[in-house]
Amino acid sequence: MLRKIMNFIQGYLLIEITGNALERFINQIIEKEIILWDVKRENKSRYLAKIDIKNFNKLRPLVRKRMCRVRIMDKCGLPFLITRAKQNYFLLVGFLILFLILYVGSNFLLFIGIEGLEKIPEERIINILKEEGVRPGILKNRVNPERLESIILKEEPRLAWVDVKWQGSRLFIETVEKKIVEKTEPGHLIAAKSGVIKEIIVLKGKAVVEEGDTVLSGQPLIIKRDKNERARGIVRAYVWYEAEGKVPVNYKEVKYTGKSKTIYRLKFGEYGLSIPWNKPDWKSYRIRKEIKSLPEWRNLSIPIELIREEYRQIKYVKGKRSYKTALFLAKEKALKKILREIDSGTIILNVNSRVIETKNENVVKIKLLIQTEENIAKITDEEGPGGSD
Repeated sequence: MLRKIMNFIQGYLLIEITGNALERFINQIIEKEIILWDVKRENKSRYLAKIDIKNFNKLRPLVRKRMCRVRIMDKCGLPFLITRAKQNYFLLVGFLILFLILYVGSNFLLFIGIEGLEKIPEERIINILKEEGVRPGILKNRVNPERLESIILKEEPRLAWVDVKWQGSRLFIETVEKKIVEKTEPGHLIAAKSGVIKEIIVLKGKAVVEEGDTVLSGQPLIIKRDKNERARGIVRAYVWYEAEGKVPVNYKEVKYTGKSKTIYRLKFGEYGLSIPWNKPDWKSYRIRKEIKSLPEWRNLSIPIELIREEYRQIKYVKGKRSYKTALFLAKEKALKKILREIDSGTIILNVNSRVIETKNENVVKIKLLIQTEENIAKITDEEGPGGSD
């Protein structure tokens, strides 16, 4: 690899060697300590090879003696690139200007994209952004996506969910509007969770939503046709779960030293007796306590308790994680939060994560978004999802 880099910096030639007895000619070249590489035999009377610029002129005496012919096929390397660039000065300047435009432009907010709005006008979200000073032309580092999410949800109560993220120089805002959920009678199937409908299978009753609809928790999905009927069916939907996890890079870890001391206390009502009398004089320790009392006898409670206190000495050990390890642990924390909400048998489709910038450089924070596919149908007079059984 190093040799290839040096050849590129110094420049080299791709040459064609033609004539008779070329193997003997190439051996003579090597004997003269002229280095050739990538030698390829095209046919009996034609070879291709690469040679340094400084060694090319050394071939002339040998070529005259052997009656061979050497021709330059291509000029490669940095010196020739510079020469070509000088000859195409305006083209080079154009590329540099284009590169600067792209580089500078990538640091600015150029476009704003909003998706998911139905009843709320797009101008409403644009005006909220303008009030926060977010408009095309400002530097990207002046925009905090997490803060914008909170502000948009606060200023526009008709929104149920907002996700703000960067797509290059485009600020992309994905939204889900709230829908009014009316109270339903027992026997209907309602949404146990908010999501986007993928598939509806009606076994009994009438569907009031369609594939592709966004529904909120508690919204009717399949309603019964008469009072004595119970709606039955399966409604599979895409559901999104979001959680954050943060982990410090520098941390303190608690370790037990192995030293311990046990104290027994005999307590009579408000009075007590300890054996031994004094607590340990350690700076840091943890206590494990057990209390035993006499059982009641004929509704008579005897106020005597035996208390066992075990003091265990601890010390705080400072440690430092790598950024990669802290990132993994933060993602793991966020994932655990989400898995507590997901029902067994749920299909996980996508897992997306995004690192969140914090003012504290010691903390690594990550935002996790998981998309699942699950049956969200729930009967109104029963607990738990599902209504097909």
